Amino acid sequence: MTANRFDAIIIGGGHSGLVAAGYLAGAGLSVAVLEAGPRMGGPAATIEFMPGYRSTIANSPGSLEPKIVRDLALERHGLRFQPVDPTLVHPLADGQLFIGWRDRARTQAQIDGFAPGESARYDALFAYIEAFARKLGISVFREPPTLQELVRNITSIEDQEAFGRIFFGSARDLFDEFELAWQTQTIIAPMAVVGGNFTPSTPGTPINLLTRPLSLASLAAEAGDDPRRMPLRGSTGMPVGGMGAIADSLIASAASRGVTLRTGVAIDRILTRDGAVEGVVSAAGEEFLADTVISAVNPRRTVVDMLRDDPAWGGMAAKMRRRPMTGKAFKVVLALDGMPTWAAAPADADPVALASAQFRIAPSIDYLEASHAEMQQGRISDNPVVWGLLPSMTAPELAPDGKHVMSLNVGTAPYRLAEGDWKTERDRLARRTIAAVAEWMPDLPGLISDWRCLDPEDFEREFGLVEANMTHGDLAGWNQFWMRPLPGLHAYRTPTRGLYLSGNGTWPGNFISGLSGHNAAQAVLSDLEALRAGMDQPLAAFGD
Repeated sequence: MTANRFDAIIIGGGHSGLVAAGYLAGAGLSVAVLEAGPRMGGPAATIEFMPGYRSTIANSPGSLEPKIVRDLALERHGLRFQPVDPTLVHPLADGQLFIGWRDRARTQAQIDGFAPGESARYDALFAYIEAFARKLGISVFREPPTLQELVRNITSIEDQEAFGRIFFGSARDLFDEFELAWQTQTIIAPMAVVGGNFTPSTPGTPINLLTRPLSLASLAAEAGDDPRRMPLRGSTGMPVGGMGAIADSLIASAASRGVTLRTGVAIDRILTRDGAVEGVVSAAGEEFLADTVISAVNPRRTVVDMLRDDPAWGGMAAKMRRRPMTGKAFKVVLALDGMPTWAAAPADADPVALASAQFRIAPSIDYLEASHAEMQQGRISDNPVVWGLLPSMTAPELAPDGKHVMSLNVGTAPYRLAEGDWKTERDRLARRTIAAVAEWMPDLPGLISDWRCLDPEDFEREFGLVEANMTHGDLAGWNQFWMRPLPGLHAYRTPTRGLYLSGNGTWPGNFISGLSGHNAAQAVLSDLEALRAGMDQPLAAFGD
């Protein structure tokens, strides 16, 4: 065995690639993870944006699967969560703050303040979605269902109505069906549109509310306080040390299992012969050989670019090239001389606790609708949707003593601008983003000592995100299940023997769940087990 010969090679060192590596190495395979960038971890990796001020691209660990944390022993490798309370602050257009407390009764009382009986309607909506997820009878811990599998349990007229509302109706339509107050619609709607280039009125957006219910239906919660039972984001708590602790624990877990981790290795081509994979070649000409390759980068990059020399992929490459990929990643990071405060905070709320929670700036569902519509038109909105966090509140080491770092992710930045370009427009959107937050934190501008922004072109160039799409393709109904990333590539396996797909571009998408890495690894191990049974060879022999 040469130095560059492995049982399995994984292209891409984001969280999906690291999860897949951990499972494969745990099964006894020799594994190499090859990452083009300077660091492992993808959007969960800690980055120094300004001297002494660090953060990550991602702000929320809310979708990380507890099963994966256990399977890869991430706690043993340093991952701990601190249950911040409240979990969420969301300003509303009537001037008040919605505060997502862990105390259910306290939150219910606040929701009932929107309209009499509102908390019961709120609970009824999520009970409806959870019941529908159970009725589907599918699992997020395996390959996506086919159309036939998806609808096999949809028998009664009530089931069919729910299917129609969730798959073909819009989030706004669903909210209206449950007669939710505008304030309640406002705090739920961002979850329906965070993963794509659509608005709350777009058909199919309720599918995005199935993320946690499908996880619960796939693997019963083992504890009454399982964070997946809380419908609002941020309920898992924040990782001790910041979001980068997730990437650090995945890296440490993989290394402890013997995984070879290489950064600065950009893959140019995937080597194939006679319908089977042989390995990969880097842009520098270095060869890495293996009988199993998992590509955990954007599937367009894999199919269109890395398999360009394989004529068998011509038809699939043409379809993938046409696949919409337009993203919306834009980030502003602020260096602060102190802790900002919420002007509309209730008198009984601790300002430090509020500053430690995740927050959103989208004060009404109409605001959200308009901002997303402007993005679809290629315009920079006067009212950007912002997903924010002060990570230094729970991880002081991310900023100098007595200072803070604020991480702001804009959810409505068009990849393609109808007018102008990002060289001229990036600072304008950054300033509008700061102004949108400062409307609710008026002391924020006076605390800013420095700032940096990343526009969509920066995300594509520096992080390899095709068209600045964090989820490697919209999380819309037409691009989920057997359609993700393409019919025929949806089950992690590909027409090339030994070549598999993973990453956010595969089912079930999402952000930092780890599911696609888990599922791709299980597909590999299942196929190797079948091959071993047929050839009567030990598993460790494959790839030798």
